[in-house]
Amino acid sequence: MSNQEIKCHVQTCKYNGDSSRLCTLNDIVVGNCGGQAHDKQGTQCDSFREE
Repeated sequence: MSNQEIKCHVQTCKYNGDSSRLCTLNDIVVGNCGGQAHDKQGTQCDSFREE
């Protein structure tokens, strides 16, 4: 069953719901790509917005 809130465009991911593009995990982990993030390139999250 896919999570209707987590959209996934990574076709090589085991948890991608194929043509539905919905993640099949109940939750995910998102992290920084180094120091403090100020834009989405500094994270692993394309939905990132700086606070």
